[in-house]
Amino acid sequence: MSDLSKLSDEELVSSEHSDSGCTAELISRYMKVVFALAKKYSGCADYEELVSDGMEGLLSAIKSYDGEKGSFSAFAAVCVDNRLKNTVRRSIRRAKRLADEEELSLVADVKPTPEERVIARENNEDMLRAVENELSELERKCIKGVVMGFSYAQIAKRLGVERKAVDNALSRARNKLRGIYKG
Repeated sequence: MSDLSKLSDEELVSSEHSDSGCTAELISRYMKVVFALAKKYSGCADYEELVSDGMEGLLSAIKSYDGEKGSFSAFAAVCVDNRLKNTVRRSIRRAKRLADEEELSLVADVKPTPEERVIARENNEDMLRAVENELSELERKCIKGVVMGFSYAQIAKRLGVERKAVDNALSRARNKLRGIYKG
């Protein structure tokens, strides 16, 4: 057996030298490349998973290299890089799926019970009745305008009153609503 360290990458992957010693020599030569690329992507995926998948990409490159299509080093780098990009995509999809599942579980926990829905509905009805009874028609219309996103000037124009009347009506309505909410 000859000294494998003296052979080129292409000679090591050729069919006449394809044995476990040649594969081990290539792995030792390209391990730093795998580690460097795994480190490059480690912010997006687990480093150990990246190294493992990078090594699988290197082994795949060793098995499928065709000397007529270019240098082994370029081919191996592309194979490892593509494998790591796939690992990152898979990791991102997994993280998104876990986040979606976690979000769904939080939503399920927030769902009100039937009793809470009845109480909320009764409280809303009581509040609407109180607003209806306590606020004047102008105050209710001004509140509705604010809720709809209109400016004081727009509300005044729609209601045919002065802007100051809208300001005063809203001030009175706020005071009355504070009293309703406190009581």
